[in-house]
Amino acid sequence: MRIISGTLKGRKLKSWKAEIPLRPMTDRIKETLFNVLSPYFFENCLFLDLFSGTGNLALEALSRGAGQAHAVEQHPLCLKIIKQNSKILTDSKKLILHKKDVFSFLKQAKKQSSNLHLKGKPLQKAFDIITADPPFDLKVGKKIMENLQNSPLIAKGTVLVIETSRKEELKNSDQDFYLFSQKIFNDKKVWFYESR
Repeated sequence: MRIISGTLKGRKLKSWKAEIPLRPMTDRIKETLFNVLSPYFFENCLFLDLFSGTGNLALEALSRGAGQAHAVEQHPLCLKIIKQNSKILTDSKKLILHKKDVFSFLKQAKKQSSNLHLKGKPLQKAFDIITADPPFDLKVGKKIMENLQNSPLIAKGTVLVIETSRKEELKNSDQDFYLFSQKIFNDKKVWFYESR
């Protein structure tokens, strides 16, 4: 697993498959994901990585020029991996780590309405891109979308990317999210939505 583009291109990232059932996104899927995101990805964009695991996507986003990346993860070993992987950054303040359950994080943000504070600091705007790569057995894609409805974490035009197993079905579109792309890789799907 490595950073595939940007200022940190080629830097290797750590992962421990033996101790925890991590399923890090492969370079092939990650490259496809960022290719689809390229029209929506811009310098200094605000990136949120739910179920961050190794921090792979957040660090890739920072390498490609994101202004700040927030990573939400609760597993102690995953948190240790993210901290180790974040050592490749020249500016460690750009990666904000939230040691929380994803749904607690989303619900807390929703309660704060427009005066959103994360880690005690006001969030100046909604996130531009949100990614979620939860464990497939949880089947929480719909729940993630429901928790983001009417949330200050998103605004019109926020892009939401959810990776699921191939068997899990999400909505094509609804009043909140428009599905603009979907990619299928063997046993998994990647869903790309834009908030309305």
